[in-house]
Amino acid sequence: MPKPDVSTAMVLLITKIRATIPFHLDEAQMCQGRCLGCSKKMLEMLDTELGYWESSQEKPGLVDLGELTTLSKRTHKILERNKLI
Repeated sequence: MPKPDVSTAMVLLITKIRATIPFHLDEAQMCQGRCLGCSKKMLEMLDTELGYWESSQEKPGLVDLGELTTLSKRTHKILERNKLI
């Protein structure tokens, strides 16, 4: 099976991120107890980046794909630390 082109890979990555990361959390859920990294800010930043790529006419490159992957992994790790995943 051939590898997808970068644009297709970006769409697949965005779909996976949207299915995995709980963007529906409200501030009260995110800001309880001890915080080990700001879940709210990370979710906002990731959501903004996803929105950009979902609406952009720009063709993504491999660097863009890598940066989005890194941001989503960092966000997931912070949500895990704060016991939101």
